[in-house]
Amino acid sequence: MNPYTAPINSSGAEVLTTDGRSLPLLGAKLVAKAKGGIARIVLEQTFANRYDETLHVTYRMPLPADGAVSAYVFEIAGRTITGTVDRKREARERFERAVAEGKTAALLEQNRDDIFTQEIGNLPAGQTLIARITVDQKLAWLSEGEWELRFPTVIGPRYISAPATAATEATERDARDTAIAVAPGGVGASVQIAISIGDRLIAGRKASSPSHKIKRDADGNVELDTEATLDRDIVVRWPVATREVGLSLDVARPGSARDGLARKAEHSYGLLTIVPPARSEGATGVSLLPRDLIILFDTSGSMGGAPLQKAKHVISMLIESLGELDRLEVIEFSMQTRRWKPEPVDATSDAKRDAIKWVRSREAGGGTEMGSAVRDALDALRIGAQRQVVLVTDGYIGNEAQVVRTLHENLPKSCRLHVLGIGSAVNRALATAMARAGRGAEVLVGLDEDIERGAKRLVDRMKAPVLTNVEISGSALVRSAPERVPDVFEGSPVVAALALSPEGGELVVRGELAKGQTGPGHPYRVSSEAWIQRITVSPKRDREPGSDSGRENNPAIVSLYARELVADLETRWTIADDSSAIDREIETVGVEYQIATRMTSWVAIDHDSHVDGPARHEVQPQALPYGTTAESFGLRTAASSFGAAAPMMLGGPMVSASSMAGAPSPMQSMPSAKTMLGLAKKTHAFRLDENRPIPGAPMMRMSSQDTGAFMAPRARRRRLGLVIAAVVLALIAFLVWLVL
Repeated sequence: MNPYTAPINSSGAEVLTTDGRSLPLLGAKLVAKAKGGIARIVLEQTFANRYDETLHVTYRMPLPADGAVSAYVFEIAGRTITGTVDRKREARERFERAVAEGKTAALLEQNRDDIFTQEIGNLPAGQTLIARITVDQKLAWLSEGEWELRFPTVIGPRYISAPATAATEATERDARDTAIAVAPGGVGASVQIAISIGDRLIAGRKASSPSHKIKRDADGNVELDTEATLDRDIVVRWPVATREVGLSLDVARPGSARDGLARKAEHSYGLLTIVPPARSEGATGVSLLPRDLIILFDTSGSMGGAPLQKAKHVISMLIESLGELDRLEVIEFSMQTRRWKPEPVDATSDAKRDAIKWVRSREAGGGTEMGSAVRDALDALRIGAQRQVVLVTDGYIGNEAQVVRTLHENLPKSCRLHVLGIGSAVNRALATAMARAGRGAEVLVGLDEDIERGAKRLVDRMKAPVLTNVEISGSALVRSAPERVPDVFEGSPVVAALALSPEGGELVVRGELAKGQTGPGHPYRVSSEAWIQRITVSPKRDREPGSDSGRENNPAIVSLYARELVADLETRWTIADDSSAIDREIETVGVEYQIATRMTSWVAIDHDSHVDGPARHEVQPQALPYGTTAESFGLRTAASSFGAAAPMMLGGPMVSASSMAGAPSPMQSMPSAKTMLGLAKKTHAFRLDENRPIPGAPMMRMSSQDTGAFMAPRARRRRLGLVIAAVVLALIAFLVWLVL
């Protein structure tokens, strides 16, 4: 028995203290090469077993939501073990069979676009294992003329919205897939980065970071000034010259099928960058289009403190950007939605001043019922205006697919939804998917970032697009992803991933270039003219790039094409009546292109290793995201009944670490919310704020049917009292009937 634990056996979850305990993750390092909007990043994690028994480690960890996990290897005892991608069920079966046979093995499963679970089985006593995860990622282009690399290091606790009746299979799956272990005092491990920037920087300007202090050298290499804690996104930016107007194409031409993956080898692949022209001087009418702006403002408990203050500042700047021809509506939401005004109002000076005053008076608290808020915001708006919704949130919900489906079902054709992510570790699985489905922009603002730059970035993206109805065609095209190319805004290139014919040919991009007109009787009329660009793709057999301008055979391009293809399929999955066919297609893409997906996993097995006896199970916990507190998630730590050491917490569907020998992985067998409440009461490892809903847990509705979801203690007492009263009245009635 681990001397630092006192487990309570219930559905595979134990509540324990962490003082003096050796956590398995020693540290992490990011090694990245970035050029031309593409980065290949290797995340290196070092795990150590400092006990005298075999160790089984479970680590629920973040990875970039828009990245493709394209390689997975581990090193142990001088051996390098290379992983392969298999269907999710088969990968787990292979992993569990290897562990049962005493082999050291590792499994990497995707729970969400940005949440993965890594398991390491049979790590021998006294041994160290280094896991390396390769992620290919498209960089974000900022309107200031900078590339941005963003890599997450922590997962924020997620709130799961309760169904109106009984808990559904989807609700239970969401709770299970987003459960995390949290150590409020930190996890001890740190991270270092080494980024090699291949772009030519603008003279006199350097790479910068709004999240960390960095060191740079003359060759474009970037490192952290000191090792950093795993509690926020790592963000690095560097200024480069703006690309020329038109098209540019980066190409990869796989030479042969690897591991029998014929589909991957039969095509060439490309990343096509579309750079729009600047708006013409005569197009002033475009910017004068009236706007209906709806600001959806997250005031749930997780936004408390610094995130809320940052959000208020940005929202105030958005309101100030409106003209008198515009209209404004502000809706805040947590457990319920609350409107500033019953309906949109003209954005006069007085109205804007009143709206800002109302926004600044808001306080954070409660859960995050985002789906109903999105429905409220997408009510019919006036025709002829730019209809835009800005969702301001940290994204800490676990039912992302449900909310994206709500957006799909209710978004008017001419409306755009933009996402302004606020915080040190925004849930990009939500933010990216919502912006994609809403045909809008995703803008992230960290807690230490210049707020005015972040607000300006969003305002720039909210102007009318320069290029609309973009289509890609031509003899060289096999398939494009995203299938529907988004609108193109001034100063913001759009990148599309393509599968190309090995014979080459021509790519044609068509769109409508906006040209504003003003005049008597037509103050807001917008006209457009055709915009057509062509680029030639050389045949695969030619080793020189020919007319295409890109670097050849960058393997990241192939992985990113597959990742974009999966993102399109996932968007279709959220609105499909029968999702099984889409699941199979995602599975096929993952296996054939060897990337992790919701349906495929990486597995690596050391066939030369062997250990005996049962393994000790450890769950590597998360720190709380920078700028948040336990209280902001509705939890307060308290002295454990097993000692005064700082405990791990259950945050809604979070699980505590387990180190019982032979215990099942808590991530695989999540307790119900009721069970977690019982554990909390028994161990006092955390206390519940009875007046605050619990983020990450389904809230019990006051109904006659027990949903199996969580109910706060005060509500439980009220319901219990009603039940007792009903029983007593029934008993009295029965006695009266007997007497009569």
